[in-house]
Amino acid sequence: MSTKRVVKIVLDTNVWVSALLWGGKPAEIIEAAEKGKLRIFISEEIATNISQVLAYPKIEKIYKTELRRQELIEQVLKTAKFVKATTKVEVVNEHPADNKFIECALAAKANYIVSGDNHLLNVVSYKEIQISSVSDFLELTG
Repeated sequence: MSTKRVVKIVLDTNVWVSALLWGGKPAEIIEAAEKGKLRIFISEEIATNISQVLAYPKIEKIYKTELRRQELIEQVLKTAKFVKATTKVEVVNEHPADNKFIECALAAKANYIVSGDNHLLNVVSYKEIQISSVSDFLELTG
């Protein structure tokens, strides 16, 4: 009897915001999670960061006529599973704030971090976690 392992991922803030506001390939990842094809994990620190980015005036201009910020946050919360990131790492030296994604992935025992951020993408992998772009991730998991 074979059991297919569900792919566990952590999305960078920029992937969440792109999916929520513009759709496209980032939204395909969210849709796959909603269909149970993969699981997205998030930490409190990432959720806070998403909320902060959605509050940027240049971002708010994009969605304020269609959706409220709270509705966008609720979409994140209903799609992702929370984990408590307890292990601190210093892996992304050029942008230490990005370590929160690796910390979340470690806590979730995630297979991938999906990002559009070169600071993270340049790390390539950490322990058992692969770090890939949206396009590469979609191609890998097809």
